[in-house]
Amino acid sequence: MGKCNPWQDAKRKTEYLQTMYASISPGAFYDDILGHIEDEPEFCFCAMHAEARKGRRMRRYDDAEEMLQDASGRRDAYVYPAAYYHSYALEDLLQSTACLYIDLDHVDAKQLRELCEADFFGHCPTYLVNSGNGVHLVYVLTEPVQTYHWAKKLLKRIHRALLKVFRKHRFEADFKTGISHAYRIVGSLTKLGQVCCAYWVGGCMTIEALARSVGVTWARPQKPVYPVAKPVRATSAPHAKRGFYAYLVEKIAERTQEGHRYTSLFALTCVGYKCGMALETISEDVLHLADVLGLPQREARHALEVCDAEKAKTVCAATLEIWLGWSFDRKTKRNGRTRAEHLAKVAEDRKKTSRKRVWDCLKEMPMATISELSRKLSITRKTAAKYFHEWMDKLLERVQEQMTAVKEELAEAVAVPSDEGSAAPESFIAYIPAPRGERCSVRSGRVWENDAGARRIRGNDQKDGKGETIRTQVAELMLCENSS
Repeated sequence: MGKCNPWQDAKRKTEYLQTMYASISPGAFYDDILGHIEDEPEFCFCAMHAEARKGRRMRRYDDAEEMLQDASGRRDAYVYPAAYYHSYALEDLLQSTACLYIDLDHVDAKQLRELCEADFFGHCPTYLVNSGNGVHLVYVLTEPVQTYHWAKKLLKRIHRALLKVFRKHRFEADFKTGISHAYRIVGSLTKLGQVCCAYWVGGCMTIEALARSVGVTWARPQKPVYPVAKPVRATSAPHAKRGFYAYLVEKIAERTQEGHRYTSLFALTCVGYKCGMALETISEDVLHLADVLGLPQREARHALEVCDAEKAKTVCAATLEIWLGWSFDRKTKRNGRTRAEHLAKVAEDRKKTSRKRVWDCLKEMPMATISELSRKLSITRKTAAKYFHEWMDKLLERVQEQMTAVKEELAEAVAVPSDEGSAAPESFIAYIPAPRGERCSVRSGRVWENDAGARRIRGNDQKDGKGETIRTQVAELMLCENSS
């Protein structure tokens, strides 16, 4: 390699390639390997000017012509031959690729002749790029590959296997490169100042054929199925009406925005499986909507292929709305109320119903305890206790009102002595149903106590102290009546 002048060797390489293969213009070359990016408005060409000042090295272009004009006359222009999310050239953001690059360094004219005469050792590329000091072998795929996580792993295996093939035949294959790497732009200058040229060698190939040539099986790995200890009962698929499918076909064409076109067609495919539609009908509608939305047909076919018919039957409405980017038209039966207002009203009605049941039961059974209310009405002790204490508070208010009325009548009787004033006041209710098991009567100054009821609720009286307060108020009433 070091015996001849680099300029002479580069000239011999160019002459040999021109006699062996047809040269390809830079525009046609990048239209073949990056044309799928131009079809998508949200993706850009990611390029780099390595010797530009910091902060201006990464470049993004909408088309190949603009990139080639900017790279002409430069020796530091490189391009990433793949599509990236958000136009950031990172392997984690790699979205799709239509080719694989193999970088062979330090290839002189003699080695280049040996490589071509050996027919690239059974791995003939689509294009050969004379990058100056070395060559690039470009394997163009018939269809771009969507680089999912599993696909990236297989692409790395294929790329490394091809590098090993050429390393085995004593070529300096660059193992530092990978599926996300920048390569010198065709049409720019090499390090020696010559124009980087591309030559057509062979045809395109499928990713399956390329993987098979290096002993890799291109297939999505299946998840392992583990045996279950107990048989799982099959759940019935959720029901969906075919009218909903027709509604979705109509609204997708009207409402779908950019950014949700692919996922909308995927959602329609799921709904079609849920509604039991024929696959031919679903395919026809999806391909028609792809034309309406301006989505490539290959994206529509991909949405049909990746949809799992069994999993699609369990997709919920919230997930479908996320995929569609808009919400379904739902008929409400809440009389114009919002969802929050409707739920608040339902909770208030439930409280009123429970309160009425407990209070009606206490009117019939004034001696009932919280446990008895809970068992009789089939409600929890917490609910029974809540409305039981409300009943007790109301009863205490009645007692206080009656005490006030009695004191006022006694005050009037003392101020104006008469035969009528010496009589007991008529307005006081002689018998008051006592809560929590106690029963008292102030008639003739006698008091009876239901010992069984008192023992039953003595524990609850110690917790809140309300029972003792009521007993004190009733005792005061008794003293007032006796003194009168």
